[in-house]
Amino acid sequence: MSSSVDTRVQRGSEAISNADLGVGMRISVHPHSDDFVDVILGALDQVKPLVEEYQLTVDTDDVSTYVGAEGENPEQRLAQFATSLIAAAERRSENGHIVAHLLFSRGCPGSAGCDLKTAVLPATKPVVLESTGVSTAAHWSLYPLLDADSPHGDHLPHVEAAIERASKRDVDVSARNFATRLAGDLSDVIATIVDSWSGLGEEIPHVVTHASLSVNSPSEVDA
Repeated sequence: MSSSVDTRVQRGSEAISNADLGVGMRISVHPHSDDFVDVILGALDQVKPLVEEYQLTVDTDDVSTYVGAEGENPEQRLAQFATSLIAAAERRSENGHIVAHLLFSRGCPGSAGCDLKTAVLPATKPVVLESTGVSTAAHWSLYPLLDADSPHGDHLPHVEAAIERASKRDVDVSARNFATRLAGDLSDVIATIVDSWSGLGEEIPHVVTHASLSVNSPSEVDA
């Protein structure tokens, strides 16, 4: 992850804003309880103040909720929203089993074009989240979407470097089939996911990351 203090990373002559870049996520929360409707809608209601404060675009359908962020430091606002929503659902379920799916995308603004090869990509800052006291585990995958002629080469070195950086953070990291398992406080897990995704997005125009999070799972952990 870049530690540069510059506001932009040079790739070409055309500067691109976060609005044009397309920074957003899809999130779905699945409480494993009979009152799941109350848990979901109540949690969404609790985080409504963040929507106005952070100037987020929120659109919920029958599958998931899209959250878009523009302007300065969109990754921080997305991470805070996701953390607050999942923590609110956990509280409303009274320590019940909660599963959440997160999909973050940076560099392809929805149905708009994705030709960013010559763009000056906006730099990012590490997210800062307060501890929630909610322990969670996640299966996390990171996808740098490189073209065949990309100057950045194969995608695996980028993924391996991100996993190595994650192992130095305040989370437990272990390998799983098709994913990397992260475990720790909800805020630390989400911060690790978002920082890995956004940091790689300073170098590669289109980066996607996906995570399935489980809170209060009844399943035993096979370390």
